[in-house]
Amino acid sequence: MLRAPFSSEFDPSEEAEGSIDPLGLNPGYERLADRLLPAVTVRMGNPRFVTAMAIGARVCDEWDRDAIATDGVTPPWLVWEWFVVEAFVRTENSPSETLGMPGIQKVRRALRHQRPVCATAYLKTPTAFGFSGVFRRLAHGIGIITDDGALDDDGYELVSAWAKDQGLDGFLDAAVGNGPAFRDRLRRAVAQGMEKGHTTYQPGDFWRDLATRLDPRTPGRREKAVLIERILSRAGDVEMVARLKDALIGQGGVSGRDQEAPFLRKLTRKAPADLEQLLTAIDAYETFGRAITDAFDALRYCASSHGGAPVDAQTFSASKTVGSSLALLKTGLGRVRAHSALLEWERDEKGIAQAVDRFEDVQTANDLFEALLHHHEQVQREKPPNGKRAWFERGPRGRVVLRSGYTLREPPTGKAGYVHEYRVPTFSRFLSDLGALR
Repeated sequence: MLRAPFSSEFDPSEEAEGSIDPLGLNPGYERLADRLLPAVTVRMGNPRFVTAMAIGARVCDEWDRDAIATDGVTPPWLVWEWFVVEAFVRTENSPSETLGMPGIQKVRRALRHQRPVCATAYLKTPTAFGFSGVFRRLAHGIGIITDDGALDDDGYELVSAWAKDQGLDGFLDAAVGNGPAFRDRLRRAVAQGMEKGHTTYQPGDFWRDLATRLDPRTPGRREKAVLIERILSRAGDVEMVARLKDALIGQGGVSGRDQEAPFLRKLTRKAPADLEQLLTAIDAYETFGRAITDAFDALRYCASSHGGAPVDAQTFSASKTVGSSLALLKTGLGRVRAHSALLEWERDEKGIAQAVDRFEDVQTANDLFEALLHHHEQVQREKPPNGKRAWFERGPRGRVVLRSGYTLREPPTGKAGYVHEYRVPTFSRFLSDLGALR
């Protein structure tokens, strides 16, 4: 009898887990999203963190590019990030609670245990998950910072606008006054952090001043004007971004992922040719992606609801959503094949074309069962660096067992929108946070 697989106390193969993107849809999605809003990602929160990065670049510019703190790992920009996040934690009624500031839970835990913020008490991969990592693409894309993290031309303009709003004239380059004094105070704190390898004691007014001047809820008039102008002119193709902005303002914004697909489909009807081509490509790809995602989830649910017992194609065929997935798959395949540019854009990537080829001959639920397993196994096998384990284990007589950790307790509804989010809700929040969307 085939039993559900389990892990022993030490199982080196667990290092080869692949728990995300089991159908290999993400790379194609990312490339399509990059055609729409290349400087934006779905993980971005309030755009004022770009201002914090720009200020940090000015504060840290006296250190060499390769400077490292005494801990041997931390660059100056990360020490600056530690101080910023700690300032929000130490400030009562911190706005970061609702804005999801990266790293705040780690910092709160460190302070609760009376530890300074340091490399071991912060995010394991701050270059990807700290606010500087999350917003680096936007800050670089709109000309605020350079590749190496220094202030770019528009970064000087942003910091200057922020300083004027804050009554800190001269923050950028003057020798005396409120602006230079505040800059030097921040620089001394970073210097202490570099010397110690962690954040250091600062008086209460330091933390309050820093948190207040960077409060994501209260950007100044000049600062907002610089940010919104740069985002609208450089976050993507100017005409496409303008169309998105106008449509979002007309609709009152898109607040969540469930609203994105209807919004983009509506926008397609009045879009110019290049935007229409992109939006129809997105819709075709997502139709195909939704079909195989729902079918894969139906297989997971089927295997989960049988108490871990092996399931076969016949059992899968009895799932309620399989019929609708088959119909949607046919539609999605036809639309991908018929699109004027989608497969041509992906010619050098192969991902979408390979996926379409693997499902091209599916006619029945049995065909879909085998195509799903084959496609998933190939996707997992091709993941870097050495492949990942499949979520299903093959057994005798065409049966499979879902591995623990991948169970699904609710069946797919068959009514969901896009599988992926194309950054429109994030862009809509930018407009709202900067006063362009009311």
